[in-house]
Amino acid sequence: MDDADNRLITELSSALRSGVKRYSASDGREYTREGLQEKLQELIPTEIVVKRICDTGPAIVVAAPHVSFDNWTEYFANRLAADLGYGEVLARNFRDDDGNRIPASIGRHIHVNRPTESEGRGSAEHETDRARMVFQAYVKALQEACGEFPLTLLIELHGHRRHANIEVATVGIDSSTAHAIKQSYCEVAKLQAGAPELAIEPIDKLRYQAMRAKQIGSLHRDVCQIGMHIEIPRRCRETEAARENFRPTLTEWIRRSVTHLT
Repeated sequence: MDDADNRLITELSSALRSGVKRYSASDGREYTREGLQEKLQELIPTEIVVKRICDTGPAIVVAAPHVSFDNWTEYFANRLAADLGYGEVLARNFRDDDGNRIPASIGRHIHVNRPTESEGRGSAEHETDRARMVFQAYVKALQEACGEFPLTLLIELHGHRRHANIEVATVGIDSSTAHAIKQSYCEVAKLQAGAPELAIEPIDKLRYQAMRAKQIGSLHRDVCQIGMHIEIPRRCRETEAARENFRPTLTEWIRRSVTHLT
């Protein structure tokens, strides 16, 4: 994307946030509010990318379906996949009003890892044709990243801002295994000053249970035999020092967890 497009994105996003009903832009066009959204959707395309193919024995894929809405999850997905030899899938620009790449609501809040979308951040989900098409493309990419289906293990990375802990919603993991995974995390976290605490299903109560993904999305048993939906807190993601500090903890914990799971 060239500098002119980036400047136009900034200009139109600012106009959209201001609440104008009509706007005369520097590109010589006059836009309605809906026209601003449509133009920004054109300038900020979506994509689902298979970045790496799994080269381990089990079919394991690490995915970040909400780049850049869950900011810096791509960073951790890249490094986990590279360090451990897992497949990797990224989906970007499907969820609007992310405060980064898409700083206003442009009418495109598609959840990717389930066939639903919302009117915007925090609003109710509903199934739509375009959301189903995006979810189908995402599932196809997951399969391409490992060559097998359903996956042995799907590790989905998300980001949250509600509290300081890591939360792990799961499918295909019993209480005994969850205890072993949590113990592995505690052992690794001792080596990192200020490492966040971890809560994991089915032994802990979570705020983020990924219910729709379990019911009709990427955590359904048709997609993966075992699933880990990992919510990484903001304090581990949003400075370079925090990311560099947390990365080895996350990688070593996942490495140990996989021995319990596969």
